[in-house]
Amino acid sequence: MTTVAPAPRRRLAPMVLFAILPLLTLGYQIAAKASAAHLARMRFDADWLLAAARLPSVQILLVCEVASFVAWMTVLSEMPLSAAFPLSAVSYVLIIAASALVFHEPVGLLQVAGSLAILAGVWLIGRGGRETPAGPVA
Repeated sequence: MTTVAPAPRRRLAPMVLFAILPLLTLGYQIAAKASAAHLARMRFDADWLLAAARLPSVQILLVCEVASFVAWMTVLSEMPLSAAFPLSAVSYVLIIAASALVFHEPVGLLQVAGSLAILAGVWLIGRGGRETPAGPVA
């Protein structure tokens, strides 16, 4: 039985979507923070929901969430979960950077060290997926 390699487009799709997923997550979090700032002083009721629905940041948040869902489902349909999931951790690093750059929130040394640890972990997990089994152990 011969195996047919996936078409180049189908192999490229997960890689392209992989690059997009952390950015969509980042967009979602920035929009959520901006939305929360606008809605924080309002009482949660029907007027709050109407005000939220009118906010451009809430609309961006929803678009990012739907696009992330579509991208993630596409990635998972083409890749093993163990290979796909570690990349989602990259968004944590982007969010910490955005909190400092966009919202001028302080970022401490432990957050920087944690971000570097996350990136190192993602790299190590990615490298581990490339290892080939040595065969049966006697």
